[in-house]
Amino acid sequence: MAKTRKEKERAQKLWEERRELLRFGYGKIAEFIVREARQKYQQALQEWSKGNLTNAENLLREVVEKVPEAPDPLLALGRLLIETNRAEEAVGLLSKACEVDNSNPQSHFLFGKALEATGRLRRAKEAYERASQRFPTGELAREISQRLQVVEATLSSQSSPTLSDEQAKLLEEALHWAKFYLEVGFPRRAREYLAQAKSIAPDHPQVQEISKTLEQALGDV
Repeated sequence: MAKTRKEKERAQKLWEERRELLRFGYGKIAEFIVREARQKYQQALQEWSKGNLTNAENLLREVVEKVPEAPDPLLALGRLLIETNRAEEAVGLLSKACEVDNSNPQSHFLFGKALEATGRLRRAKEAYERASQRFPTGELAREISQRLQVVEATLSSQSSPTLSDEQAKLLEEALHWAKFYLEVGFPRRAREYLAQAKSIAPDHPQVQEISKTLEQALGDV
């Protein structure tokens, strides 16, 4: 006997719900935890749409704690942190999202945006390239292409003939962490990363600039 239209619609709705629950750990985590996490995630999106960013963030953090392998809450929280100028914190969440949802171009795109916002352009470029290799469509494809072009142009203008690509990447990372630890008040930790940067490019302008700032910070300790 052929299914009625209502039966087909109900079956489709159940399938869509089950597919979404699978992304929240259904089959690996107790069902009541999965359903509660999904409900809080939806509440977080509603709060976000109303402009209640603090409430949305708190709810998303609860969800991530309950279902740490669920990609959608990781992506949402990472995006919220980027949009509220906390890209450094977003990097770890979005890196995790790339691990658990590797085939999703959105994961790699947002990871690239977080890296770009923190000044790690070479790693951002790699993330954007991975995103473009995962067959994005529509607006996402255009955004990935645009960010990739911007990052490539910036890197081209900053290129140094004396450094290999690998050296330039290591220098960028070392400078990033030296600046980060200076900003959060850990100058001795910053000195370790500055030493790495100096071993690669001692005369680099940013190395010289951070070195002066670090000397002052250590003098004040």
